[in-house]
Amino acid sequence: MQYIVIILFLAVSNSAFSASPDIDKIDSSTLLSIDKKHHVFSTHFYKKFLSLPKWSGSNFSTIKSLDVAVTEHYNNKRGIIAAALIVKYKDLVTDNYDNISIFNFIRVLLDQNEWDTAKYLFDLIKREGDSTLISYTSYLFSIFTFKRNQWDLTLKYLEGGINDLPDEDHHYALLMKGISLQKLTRHRESIQFYKKILPSSKYYISSRLNMAIAYIRQGWWTDAYIILENILKDPKTLKQEESVNRLYLTLGYSFLNQEYYRNSRDAFRNVGISSIYTNRALLGISLPASSQEDYIGALKSISILKKKNTFDLPVDESYLLMPYYYEKLQQPSTASAGYSEAINYYKRRISGIQSILKSDIDLSSHSFDTSFNTTIRIGKNTVNFSSNYPDYFIDNYLTLIKYKPYVDSINDKKLTTQFFALKSEYETVIKNMIRSMLNQRVTYLKSYIDQSRFGLARLYDNNLVTN
Repeated sequence: MQYIVIILFLAVSNSAFSASPDIDKIDSSTLLSIDKKHHVFSTHFYKKFLSLPKWSGSNFSTIKSLDVAVTEHYNNKRGIIAAALIVKYKDLVTDNYDNISIFNFIRVLLDQNEWDTAKYLFDLIKREGDSTLISYTSYLFSIFTFKRNQWDLTLKYLEGGINDLPDEDHHYALLMKGISLQKLTRHRESIQFYKKILPSSKYYISSRLNMAIAYIRQGWWTDAYIILENILKDPKTLKQEESVNRLYLTLGYSFLNQEYYRNSRDAFRNVGISSIYTNRALLGISLPASSQEDYIGALKSISILKKKNTFDLPVDESYLLMPYYYEKLQQPSTASAGYSEAINYYKRRISGIQSILKSDIDLSSHSFDTSFNTTIRIGKNTVNFSSNYPDYFIDNYLTLIKYKPYVDSINDKKLTTQFFALKSEYETVIKNMIRSMLNQRVTYLKSYIDQSRFGLARLYDNNLVTN
């Protein structure tokens, strides 16, 4: 039986530090267009916000005191107030553009998506600043464009003086360069930048994983294997549990691709039982076992997976694989019942998802989880934005909705209309993202129904032959 395996080893990482392929269901230009409208709104907002009487009493005469206040507000999740202080005291910041505090100000402004003021300060530094100031500011802007998947622009910002950056910033700049080149399919060039990241850096593991993927892309599997094995032997790696799990998952699927089935099973078994990668590892264990015709072993991991009370692709696939393994064990009655159960399960899943698709998805009744990947749960379905779209878009939306009480306090009709129009645009696109990913899930489920029916037909034909 030919069955679909959706989870490929090159798709195991959804992290921001991954150069795995994109799946763009919504044109990136749409996201960037809304981003620019956000910039326009931000400029309008701060102009109106700072005209309120409460701001007339605030006064900072030194760049140091301003920096202390900005940092305090920002660290206490009052980013809007922090950015407002920088905008209000733009003249003071301009007069002290060569003070190290400028970097903190630009970082806060970009984080709040207050583009105009950040760009003003960058242009000032390019005109008046020395090479060190220009290099670090370019680095801050490269982070901004990197989050937006603007690979060419990121490389442009990183041209030249990244060697002037402090150690960890330097290593992150190298990582961004490598990933940007990889995204542009310039794999060999990317490797040279990954190699420069030192083992002492917190970005070392990410660089090695992406280097391994770059090797695999070029067919240099042995080199990739050596890299992954060396990382897993490094004691520092063990302190980063999910990174280790991710590496073992990558290693497991790479072994599977090379038909090293025993090694593949061993790698998958090392993934933690409470990891975000656990379900994919359980599916992974069954596949090499099946290839070795160890259907008892394959059934053990699939049985665990099938009992999971979650709706994700590995669990969905378990309903198809279990009867297939029973069929291989010459248990046609159990296999037949399993295929029938799978068909009914997939029909229920499709019905549940279609109900969501027909509904008006209310984002306010669902919370976004941005702790690792950006996800949202709707009817037990976990929708992972990070696997398909850049995280900045959801981050911007979550930033925008925090403006509402401040917009209400300003009580300006034009600004209020602008705010709700922008919020509506974000929500329309986010709902379309959700529907796109759920529709893709329905496509998979329909394929599983077809394969389950084919399994039943095959069992029927084989029974006729036997009779």
